[in-house]
Amino acid sequence: MRYQKGQSGNPGGRPKVVAEVRELAQSHCRAAVERLVELMADPDGRIAVAACNALLDRGMGKPAQPLTGEDGGPMQVESAVRIYIPSNGREPKE
Repeated sequence: MRYQKGQSGNPGGRPKVVAEVRELAQSHCRAAVERLVELMADPDGRIAVAACNALLDRGMGKPAQPLTGEDGGPMQVESAVRIYIPSNGREPKE
């Protein structure tokens, strides 16, 4: 479906409930980070590593995931571009 220029595809915007849930979650972010910091010192190494990873992911961003091909080497990607040049000099209608 195509919209007229300047016409929104979602005139009502995001549902209010989504904004309320996001706001509620954000109000607990400080406590969640503080708890993760506490868990970094947990004697169970699995818990400590999980807490460290969670903090690093949020603070530094998750590391990039390399894409590999079937043989484990770099993935080969092919692309094609089709150029349409009308004989009448006009652009095609959609």
